[in-house]
Amino acid sequence: MREKMIGWFAYLWAGFTGVVSGLSINETGVVVSIAATLFTAVINWLYRRRMLKALQNHPDVRKAYKQMEDD
Repeated sequence: MREKMIGWFAYLWAGFTGVVSGLSINETGVVVSIAATLFTAVINWLYRRRMLKALQNHPDVRKAYKQMEDD
């Protein structure tokens, strides 16, 4: 499994460096900015998902939902 993952990463890195080598400095900056934005969006999504799961298990939140259902 690990060898397969390392092989996949090697192909990905080779493709990335091949594409970046054909770009100018400005184009490389745009690619890096897009990658950083996507990375930030994924990290924010993961943290919000984790927070919502933690809140769902909190007793006070369950009590509030139960009160809303009763009304």
